[in-house]
Amino acid sequence: MSGSTSPARITRKLSSTKIAKQLAGLNLRSDDIMDQGDTARHEGRFVFECSWEVANKVGGIYTVLRTKAPISTEELGDQYCMLGPYNEDRVKLEVEILEPDNAAMKYALEHVRECGFKVIYGRWLIDGYPKVVLFDIGSAAWKLDQWKHEMWSVTKVGIPWHDREANDCIIIGFVVAIFLQKFAEAIASTEPLIVAHFHEWQSAAGLIMSR
Repeated sequence: MSGSTSPARITRKLSSTKIAKQLAGLNLRSDDIMDQGDTARHEGRFVFECSWEVANKVGGIYTVLRTKAPISTEELGDQYCMLGPYNEDRVKLEVEILEPDNAAMKYALEHVRECGFKVIYGRWLIDGYPKVVLFDIGSAAWKLDQWKHEMWSVTKVGIPWHDREANDCIIIGFVVAIFLQKFAEAIASTEPLIVAHFHEWQSAAGLIMSR
């Protein structure tokens, strides 16, 4: 890209992240990025972070997510959302259940529910108060055989019948992929910039099926 570029002329393929702004030769200040999501909303940027440990303490990723939530929401505001499994005991302690606050989120959640799967939306009661979408694995277990077959067709990776942990990961991965697809469909006309970040192998099926 030759010559100087003003913020108004940044293309949809060049979002105003720190690196992109620097490469575009723009003057960068901290308040250009840490603006509670104002820039992200203007550009149509969304970040989804998927992990087995969203409001569900199992191991070290739980601490990673809690630690990064404040800085993520400071930059992205409500354009940032975490996705994970529904754990009723943890939700009672750590999550404020809410109604969706925008049309795209409402559309995606309604579609997931119409498929017969239980899902809740709310905010994780930690620093940063990030939005979360949590999917009930048990409510989608009836789709396991079909999804394992689809996974085999796409990857040639088989899942042992009695491996409950692997089976649960297939279920959460496919439901997350369905949610992301419907969320993207709801705002497709705006040419959104959507990133989905998947942590560890437990969420890998979601990455594969979202591609």
